[in-house]
Amino acid sequence: MIEVKNIQKKFADKVVIEEVSARMEAGRCNLIIGASGSGKTVLMKCMVGLLNPDQGSIFYHGNNFTTMDTEAKTLIRKEIGMLFQGSALFDSLTVEENIMFPLNMFTKDTTGEKIKRVNEVLDRVNLSGVNKKYPAELSGGMKKRVALARAVVLNPKYLFCDEPNSGLDPQTSLVIDKLIRELTVEYQITTVVNTHDMNSVMEIGDYILYMYQGKKEWEGTRKEIIFSKNQRLNDFIFASEFLRDAKDMRMLEETGKIPNERDMDQMTRP
Repeated sequence: MIEVKNIQKKFADKVVIEEVSARMEAGRCNLIIGASGSGKTVLMKCMVGLLNPDQGSIFYHGNNFTTMDTEAKTLIRKEIGMLFQGSALFDSLTVEENIMFPLNMFTKDTTGEKIKRVNEVLDRVNLSGVNKKYPAELSGGMKKRVALARAVVLNPKYLFCDEPNSGLDPQTSLVIDKLIRELTVEYQITTVVNTHDMNSVMEIGDYILYMYQGKKEWEGTRKEIIFSKNQRLNDFIFASEFLRDAKDMRMLEETGKIPNERDMDQMTRP
């Protein structure tokens, strides 16, 4: 579990995050959403220790990460897996060597033990047998799955995913979402996903934090989003007429109300 309490961060005189608090539970996909410049990326960087907040605290399972010494923070970071937006694979290394990189850095396992673990995570992301391939030989979706395998190879307690579906087609995005959710539940990981992908919001959003101009504008689940009265959230999530119509239909399904001719006319009227 990760708890963020009253985080504030500014650069020069510009406040980028203002008094943001959130509670992100283990075994759930916790999504941070918002328009570009809303502060969601800065918040994630504060959570993993790449930036220091100007005020407020971040707790990892009750331990205050913001006041820890360097040694204690290093121990927490060893429990963090990171899936980067561009996959961030080393082009000169094979798939096997890429995934083995964290094992080489943080464990004293034998080569045989490391290869066994690499094969386990490759199998888990449905990429068995690609050990000796290089990133240039892989599709975008395969690169993301290799990066996800690397992110979980150390059995992390916490998984951070920065725009995991960036550059992927809708079908491949669903595959990545499904894998993230399965691994989260299977290993009871506290997963934090920074995303613009509204399909991800509706598919895996166990907890959703919507940021607007550096502030927490709304929080809830993917089901609660359907019934939200927050106009800024609705304008962001259901930006197109098609999505607004889809929301209306989903509300009708959830409430069990069967649309009559007037309902359908209102939902389809230009």
